[in-house]
Amino acid sequence: MAKSKDNVVMQGASGKVGRNLVFRQKGDQTIIAKRPRAAAVDRPVSEKQLRVQNRFLDASLYAKKAIKDEELKAAYAAKANINQSAYNVAFKDYFTAPQVRRLNDINYKGAVGDELNFLIKDIMKVTEINIEILDQSEVLIESGLAVPLDADNVEWSYTATVANADYENVIYRITMLDTPKNITTVIKAYGEDMEP
Repeated sequence: MAKSKDNVVMQGASGKVGRNLVFRQKGDQTIIAKRPRAAAVDRPVSEKQLRVQNRFLDASLYAKKAIKDEELKAAYAAKANINQSAYNVAFKDYFTAPQVRRLNDINYKGAVGDELNFLIKDIMKVTEINIEILDQSEVLIESGLAVPLDADNVEWSYTATVANADYENVIYRITMLDTPKNITTVIKAYGEDMEP
């Protein structure tokens, strides 16, 4: 796939050229691509391909539903660049799992009231985070909901409710629920993100 920039001849071109090229418009760009092949109808589909196709369909259905909600559509449109629509951003949000950018556990020393702070990256926003603190054998010490510290739900905090003398050997299981209602779980070790 090629993109044409500032080409007076090709600017605004769309459609098929000969047997091999297709021109189309996306935002302010002219896209030049190979002509799509006809799909082989009788070719068997692997389990992995079927999973991807189903996920693609789910993302498409979510994006269609999201842009029918005026408030959600406006939120996605605000995240879009010049070559994206609210639908594109909603579709990408469904496909993209949130990430724990940094878990700051420097203030967690195993006492009740100690805080864990973390930064989350997502296309739209994470709406809920459940954190579990486990020992080395993955036995649950405590769990609870974290609290967002800002309107964009980027910074979150969790306050410990159980004393734990062996705090340096804990594992954190962070389960995030994002705007499309996807659930993502991340495992972190004590001090993992704070190492230089």
